[in-house]
Amino acid sequence: MGIGTDSGTATGTGTGVGITDEHRALARSVRGWLARTVPPGEARALLDTPGPPAPGARPEHWAALAAQGLTGIQLPEEYGGGGGGILDLAVVLEEAAHGSLPGPYLATVLVGAVLARTPGPATGDTFRAIAAGERTAALALTPGTLTATPTATGHRLDGTAPPALSADAADLLLLPAATPTGERWFLVDAGTEGLTVRPHRSVDPTRPTAQVRADAVPVPAHRTLPIASALVRDLAAVLLAADACGTAARCLCTAVEHARVREQFGRPIGAFQAVKHLCADMLVRLEQARALTWDAARAADEETGDGARGLTAALAAATAPEAAYTCAKDTIQILGGTGFTWEHDAHLWLRRAVLARQLLGTADAHRLRAARLAAAGARRELTLELPPEAARHRAEARPHLTAARGLPPREARRALAPTGYAAPHLPPPYGLGAGPVQQLAIQQELAEQSIRLSDLSVATWVVPSLIAYGTEAQRERYLPATLRGDLQWCQLFSEPDAGSDLAALRTRAVRTGEGWRITGQKVWTSAARTADHGILLARTDPDAPRHRGLTYFLVDMKKARGIGIRPLREITGESLFNEVHFDDVLLPPDAVVGEVGGGWRVARNTLGNERVHMADQLTFDTGLEALIARSAETDDATRTRIGALAAEAHALACIGLRTTLRQVSGLEPGAAASVRKLVQTAHQQKVAELTLELLGPDGAVAEPEAGERALHGFLMSRCLTIAGGTTQIQLNVVAERILGLPRD
Repeated sequence: MGIGTDSGTATGTGTGVGITDEHRALARSVRGWLARTVPPGEARALLDTPGPPAPGARPEHWAALAAQGLTGIQLPEEYGGGGGGILDLAVVLEEAAHGSLPGPYLATVLVGAVLARTPGPATGDTFRAIAAGERTAALALTPGTLTATPTATGHRLDGTAPPALSADAADLLLLPAATPTGERWFLVDAGTEGLTVRPHRSVDPTRPTAQVRADAVPVPAHRTLPIASALVRDLAAVLLAADACGTAARCLCTAVEHARVREQFGRPIGAFQAVKHLCADMLVRLEQARALTWDAARAADEETGDGARGLTAALAAATAPEAAYTCAKDTIQILGGTGFTWEHDAHLWLRRAVLARQLLGTADAHRLRAARLAAAGARRELTLELPPEAARHRAEARPHLTAARGLPPREARRALAPTGYAAPHLPPPYGLGAGPVQQLAIQQELAEQSIRLSDLSVATWVVPSLIAYGTEAQRERYLPATLRGDLQWCQLFSEPDAGSDLAALRTRAVRTGEGWRITGQKVWTSAARTADHGILLARTDPDAPRHRGLTYFLVDMKKARGIGIRPLREITGESLFNEVHFDDVLLPPDAVVGEVGGGWRVARNTLGNERVHMADQLTFDTGLEALIARSAETDDATRTRIGALAAEAHALACIGLRTTLRQVSGLEPGAAASVRKLVQTAHQQKVAELTLELLGPDGAVAEPEAGERALHGFLMSRCLTIAGGTTQIQLNVVAERILGLPRD
C-alpha cells in the first residue's frame, strides 16, 4: 500500500495515533470536516498578516468546530461534552495538525482536559461554555515570576507568566503561581482587572503565544483549583505530542509526493537511494512517535498513577515533537529550493514544530526525566485484552495442553505437535487454522500452565513454504517430524557476491538423468553443521530474468555427497556461521519445491493465516534494565542517553502491541514489521555500546569478572544491522513497498 492509498486515516501510512475502528472513523470524520470547512488559505493568511493578532480574535471556523462537538470531546456528557478521553482527543489533534488548523483549539481542549480531572465549583459552567464553543482557554506551563498571595477572599496574583500558547485568543486563563505553600493553580477570566495579555510576534503566526502579566489580580477562593502540576504538564506533553504526529505526517506525505514526481537527471528523485533513505527514516520516526503518543494517552485515560503516566508522557514528549521538527527540516531538504520559499507551506510546518518544541522543552530534558522516573521504579506494563470469545478458546485448549505440562520445551513440542496446538496458526492437519484471537488465547493458556515450546528456528519459514508449494509426499515426509522438532533445518540462500540481493544468486542447478547437480557456494549459514536438511535457492535458468531463473530445493545435509562445510570465525572469536560449498552435489528429482523456475515465489511465501505474537508484557529488556539500575552512578549526559534508549524500547513494545491489536481486529499489520526491525537492531547495538562504555577501563579487558561479557555483546551486536537484510536494504524496502517510491 502506498502512502497515498491509506484506507484508514489521512495521516500518512495507514495507521494514525488511534488504531481501533472507532478512532479510524473519528479521524476520517475530522479530516472530512476540515476539508469542507477550513480552507487551505486560512493558515496562509495568518502568515501574511503583519504584526501580532488582535486580542480575543477567534478564527472563522470556531463556531463550526464547536457544532461538531470537537471543543468538548473530552468533557463530561452531563455538561454538554462528548464523554471521551485523552486518546480520543489525541486522534482529533493529529488530524487537526495534519490539516494545519489555526487558532486556539489545542490550548482550549488542553485546559478542558485538565479541568475534567479537577471537578469542582468552578468547573461545571466552564465545561458547558467550552463545549459549546462560547469560551476559549489557554494555560501557562510554568509560573515564570507569577506569585499568589493569600487574601481574605482568595489570592492576589502578581508577576509575568512565560509565553502561553494562544493566550491572545483566550477568554479563560489557567495559571500556575508560587505560593508560600508551593505551586498552585488559578482559573482567571481574561478580562479581570489588572490582567494584561500582550500578543507576541510568534514563530508560528497561526497559533501565536502571548505574555500574561498580573498586577494585583484578585482570584476568588473557588477559582483556586487543586491541580497537580505534574498532571498538567503530562497532559500537555501528550496533546502536544499528538499535534506533533500530525505535523510529522503532513511533512512525510509532502516529501514522498514530491519525491515521486520531481525529476532530476532524467529520473524521479525518489528513485535515488539518498532520498529513499531520508523518507524511510521520516516514517520510522513518525511511527515511533505515534506508538508512544498512543500509549501515553492510554496511560492518562487509565489513570495509572503518576509514575507510569509521567514515564509515558516523558517518552512521548521526548520523541514526537522531535519527529515533527526533524521531519519538517527533512521535507524542506527534499523539496530543495521550493521548500525554502515563503510561498510553500513547508516553513509553516517547521514553525509549528519549533513552537511546540520551545514551549514543551527539549527532547533531552524529557529523556532525562524519563530516566529518572525509571530509576525510581516507574514502569508501564502493556496488557492485551482479548474479546470475550477468547475465554472459549482457552477452555477448548486447556485439556489438550495438559499433556505438555511440566515437560522440557523440546518434549512439550513433541507432545503437542500431533494435536495442532504446537502451531495453531497453520491449517489442519498441521495446526488448527486458528485466527488471531484463538492463537493469542492459546498463548495465554500456555503461559498460564507454564508450558514453553522449543523454537523451530529456520523451520518457521520452511513449514509454510512446504504447506503452500510442497507435494503431498514432501509434506508427509517432512512436516510432522519438523513440527515435532525432530528435524532441524538451515537456510542456504546468501552468497558471497549476492548479499541481500537474492536475485543475484550464482549457485547453479543443472538437470541430469538422475535429478539435479548443484555447484556453487553459500555463506553466513547458521546451523549448517548440525542441520538435518537445508532449503536451497539455486539458478536453474541462467538466461531467464533474475528472479525467474531460481528454483527452491530441499537438501539432505547428512546424506548428500559433495557438501563441504567450513566454519567461519566471527569477530567475537566464535564460529556460529558457516560457508557451504556444493561440489557437484546430486539431488533427487523430488528435491524441488514448487515449479522449476518458481523458487522466488516459494522463498517469499507467507500464508494468509500468519502467526500472531503476544506483545511483550514488560517494555524494557534485561540489558536496558541493567543500565537503568546503574543510572544513579552516572552523569546527566549518560542518563539522557538511557532515557533515549527507554523511548526506543517502549516504542518497540507499543508498536508490537498495536500490530497485534490490528491483527485481532482483522486489519493488516501495516508498516510495523519493517519499522520494528529498523529500530530494534540499532537499539540493541546502542544498549551494547553503552553497557561496555560504562565499564571504563574494565571494558578493555576480555577476562571473566571484567569486560568479557560486555565486550562480547558489543562485538556480537555488529551483525544485527547486517543479518536478515542490511539496514540500508531495509530502508529501500520501506521506501518502495510502503511509501510507494520508484525503484532505483
